[in-house]
Amino acid sequence: MKKIDVQNQPVLSPGRIIQIAVTGVKYRLFRAVVTVAVIIVAMAFLMNILTESLIKRAIADSVREQIEDLHRVDRWIARLTMPQSGEELLFVLAEEEAPSPVLGEISTMSGLSIDALQALRPKAQEAVRYLNFFNEIDFGRRRVLVGPVQGVATFDRLSADPAWHQFTSNLADMRVLRFPEELSDFQDFLAEWSELQAKLETIREGQQRSIEQVRNAIGDRSLMSALSDADGDFGDIIRQAGFSLPDETAALLVRDVRRVKNTQLIESTINIAEVRQAVAAERDVLPGDVTMRMIWRLLRNQDRAEWFLGVMRDAELETGDLTAERLEAIANQRAYARLLTIAEQQTMEAQGGLMGIGMRMTWLAFVSMLVCAVGIANAMLMSVTERFREIATLKCLGALDAFIMSIFLIEAGLLGFVGGLGGAIAGLLLAGLRMAVIFQSLLWTAFPWQDILVAGLISIGIGVLLAAISAVYPSFRAARLAPMEAMRIE
Repeated sequence: MKKIDVQNQPVLSPGRIIQIAVTGVKYRLFRAVVTVAVIIVAMAFLMNILTESLIKRAIADSVREQIEDLHRVDRWIARLTMPQSGEELLFVLAEEEAPSPVLGEISTMSGLSIDALQALRPKAQEAVRYLNFFNEIDFGRRRVLVGPVQGVATFDRLSADPAWHQFTSNLADMRVLRFPEELSDFQDFLAEWSELQAKLETIREGQQRSIEQVRNAIGDRSLMSALSDADGDFGDIIRQAGFSLPDETAALLVRDVRRVKNTQLIESTINIAEVRQAVAAERDVLPGDVTMRMIWRLLRNQDRAEWFLGVMRDAELETGDLTAERLEAIANQRAYARLLTIAEQQTMEAQGGLMGIGMRMTWLAFVSMLVCAVGIANAMLMSVTERFREIATLKCLGALDAFIMSIFLIEAGLLGFVGGLGGAIAGLLLAGLRMAVIFQSLLWTAFPWQDILVAGLISIGIGVLLAAISAVYPSFRAARLAPMEAMRIE
């Protein structure tokens, strides 16, 4: 019997396979463009929401301290006017660790030692977890569970047996809600709540005594006027009452109070007829159309600020220590403060979900990826159908199933890379333009270049991965075709 010599099947190099796949894309350029367009749209949407989320998070981190500085005077007036609420004290005790100026201040006012305050920390942290649960659920469910109360009053209400039984019964009916701890642990906490509440009340009484001490010292003066001397005698009065006031903070308070007073002085001019008429003539509008925003915009120019000072003097208004340079600086600071306020409002929900984009946008991104995958799979199936004869010819020439499948997967990967790259660029540009309109100069000072680069690589990778996964079934179907069966199909 004649011996049959079966030699190894020739195998093309990866480079040659890629070249054949690229040639296939060129011959079916229109269908390839349609597939790429589907991927670009999906990846552009993903990159857009990722970029916006990363920018908002970066800006929120960048301006957080500046936003707090905007409210420095208001915060100190509140501190010197009323004691903190029980809920606020719980959050403070849960977060602060010794040594801490805040704990030192509370200790001085309340008479409780630092060790005693630190001993309250575990219970305060437990209370904060429960408060966060009740604060995060919607009003209707909270009303059913604990009635009309809010904050620490929730613990007071649930400490009573009837309210507790009603709470547990209603919570069991709400299967979508998951309590953060075991109910038995919560019940143990409520049993000890009165002791923790007594400590909180002791702290509040100490704060009230300190507030009254400051109030008696300033007499008939307003707190705003008194704070203008925060780096002098009034600062000493605040410290003697037990408040922690570093010299640096005192100097900043004096500066902020001066700015607030100058701002109030400028804004009071809009009620003066002579000033309104002068501004109306300058801006070529009716006096009734003059707004404070118009005046502030006018003051951002030093020559106009000098002119406005002259108008104030002609109207015999007090100008204090105002100069043209200071007016311009105040107007620019106010514009920047307004920008920070907008940034604060726009970045409040920059958290949760994929890379901080929020659960709603995460689901929208997932749906867009699903639609993209269906579109790619459909395009690849059509490509297989159109190329039955080509597949049969390749098989007759000795092409293996793995070779046929690799060609289709490489084609899909190439389309996914091009679509992912185009989508990443388009999404970045769209998000960048929108964020530039909202955040203006803040965008360039806090732009997260490194995170955006990572997001772009993720978008490109997802585009390639989606295209490859979507092409698996069409590629497998093409590879399993028998040559004679493919030849018979028109």
